[in-house]
Amino acid sequence: MSFWKTFESSSCSRPTLMKMWSPVSVTIGACAFGAASLLLTACQLVVFALTASSHTDMAGKWRPEKLALLATLYAATALGICGAGWRINGRTSPQRLLVATWSPLTILIGTVVLVFLFSIFYPLPYGDHHADKLFLFLGLLLSWSLWLALFPKSLRTVVGSRVYSWVRVGLCNVLLFLVLAEVTLRAADPWLARSGLFDSRYNTPFGLVPHRPTEGSIGRTNASGFRDRERAVERTSPAPRIVALGDSFTWGAGITYDDIFVTLIEQQLQSQQPGTEVINLGASGFQPDEYLSVLKWQGLQYRPDLVLLNFYIGNDFLPSEGADIVVAGLRWKVHINGNWVHDHFSWDQWYLFHDLNYAYKVIQARLRHSTGTDQGIWDIKPGRPQSVAKGPTFTGWSPEYLRTVQSRGDQYLKETTLAFEYRWNKTRITLEETHRLMQSRHVPWVLVLIPAEEQVDGELRKLYLESIQIPQDQLNLEKPQQVLHDWAQSHGVPVIDLTETFRSEVARARLFLANDYHWNEAGHAVAVTGMLPPLKLLLRQSGPEGSVR
Repeated sequence: MSFWKTFESSSCSRPTLMKMWSPVSVTIGACAFGAASLLLTACQLVVFALTASSHTDMAGKWRPEKLALLATLYAATALGICGAGWRINGRTSPQRLLVATWSPLTILIGTVVLVFLFSIFYPLPYGDHHADKLFLFLGLLLSWSLWLALFPKSLRTVVGSRVYSWVRVGLCNVLLFLVLAEVTLRAADPWLARSGLFDSRYNTPFGLVPHRPTEGSIGRTNASGFRDRERAVERTSPAPRIVALGDSFTWGAGITYDDIFVTLIEQQLQSQQPGTEVINLGASGFQPDEYLSVLKWQGLQYRPDLVLLNFYIGNDFLPSEGADIVVAGLRWKVHINGNWVHDHFSWDQWYLFHDLNYAYKVIQARLRHSTGTDQGIWDIKPGRPQSVAKGPTFTGWSPEYLRTVQSRGDQYLKETTLAFEYRWNKTRITLEETHRLMQSRHVPWVLVLIPAEEQVDGELRKLYLESIQIPQDQLNLEKPQQVLHDWAQSHGVPVIDLTETFRSEVARARLFLANDYHWNEAGHAVAVTGMLPPLKLLLRQSGPEGSVR
């Protein structure tokens, strides 16, 4: 008896289920969900704009007017979707008759894709590049909803056309391909890593390219991809050996190899004790965690008497947010921002993206090699000056460069924000791990502090303070150095701080490239004058082998 009651009950509910699964019901439900979500996001943006201040990790990175426009567009799109849903709900409306011809599955898939995209590029935590994408998505969604609400007849003509059918089928196939390709590559990733398919003799453990042309007497990068001459691992001389770690400053961005401060220091030390080596293990884009990796896997193999960790205040103190991902045995740096959906499902988290990116680079390298144009990033390109050191004449700081400087605002706030604490802790942990490694190997090291231009140039400092519109009594541009000095003192690590050296010299000559935070030739020469005396003293203290008189 109960069986028949259940059957009759389920039979009676079938029309209800079919009605719920109708195109009209699915579309109205999607409109209601979308409008509520967009309106809620608009409210969150308004609350953020009203409560946010310079004491957030957004200091200098966002413009209130842009945030207000984004919140307005969110609200307008929500109203547009509400209007479309209200017209669809009319029993005899042309909008309802149009929607009734659509496939519920297509509507559902489209809704899921939109939710996915808006979740990935959710505006908070705020990112300017995410906001730009949201303007595009919201504009398209608002246009579609207004088209449906106001001009259903023309929309019916377009939707019923053969071209639209082709586009819809094509998009569905692309979506299916992306999902299947990602699943397949993730399943095959262990095999790809073991096979060596995604590796070549041009790769190095740190993603550098060996033997690429570079300006200067060495002509090419060495076998490890660093901008230095070939170095023997085994020591053949009692003369001091120094390893220099760092980023593009140590690499020598914008100048020749012979003008890099590391090269100049080696020459100065060799003039007093032949055979002295200063091994350059710097690379553009490296940050403290990469310095530590290079030190572990290569730097300590040279059995140095001293290690220089060249620490750029501009982006090493509070390093950019990111995470490492290993795909097919290769390590990539990916962007994260604290949004869980973004940090797990954005495009640069896809194995497909990295595999295609690698294949593109390999093909590009093969083509450039076959045409004889295989040149490094700092080498002569068509239309560039014949020397990278002879860049454009400095005539003032551009708005783009000022925005780069503004992005460092959070590290100069007197108040220690949660964002500051979180990012500094990451750097501190890396420094402490570096220190423990040095102690375990009984290798002395020194922390070299490279100041940002706004810290040493009075004019740029003034422009910076005017542009961020933060009261000066809430700022301390010396804060990064003070924090690092305190940390180094508590751990017994010597510090070479170049801030005062550059501050005293910047009025006499231009020390930076035009609208570029890297040093020019004069800047590298000034760095040598600031580093050489304390380096000689440290080498004397390192033992008989490391004496430079």
